[in-house]
Amino acid sequence: MKHRLIHMLVCTLTAMSLAGCIESQDPTYEQTTRVHVGDLAPAFVVETLDDQTISLDDLRGRVVLLTFFSSACPDCHAQFEHIKSRITAFDSSKFRFLPIARNEKRATVEQFRLENGYTFDMGFDPEGEIYALYATRYVPRNYLIDSDGRAISISAEPTPAQLDALLSTITEITK
Repeated sequence: MKHRLIHMLVCTLTAMSLAGCIESQDPTYEQTTRVHVGDLAPAFVVETLDDQTISLDDLRGRVVLLTFFSSACPDCHAQFEHIKSRITAFDSSKFRFLPIARNEKRATVEQFRLENGYTFDMGFDPEGEIYALYATRYVPRNYLIDSDGRAISISAEPTPAQLDALLSTITEITK
């Protein structure tokens, strides 16, 4: 009887433990995405390290690659390393690369840019308010926005091949 009670207790605790694991699974990228392909990109204003105040509305007429990142994110760093030499080759009258640091202050983003030798401008979103318009979780997260202000491609934690495809798309639509 005692052995049977212990067995039932172990089974019950195991079942409860497994149920806890299932319930605590991380949400998918899709579940954390607020802006989808075809949606009008939410308007925002962001301050950049180059002392610009940029409004997404002011970029209408140009293609925008909006990238949310974190300076502590290895995948974000890898993405920047992969695209840094190619992103500056696009015609600035037709294209704008706009990386925005999620939940980071200016000084942190400045240090990140300096330490990594990045020359492109970066925005900072210290309270995560801009990021919250687009998603609830995961970086790097890219939104390719067409000249009419609509999201035409979205990716989170992209592979090098996906980044190459994204850059090819930018090349095609900015000809």
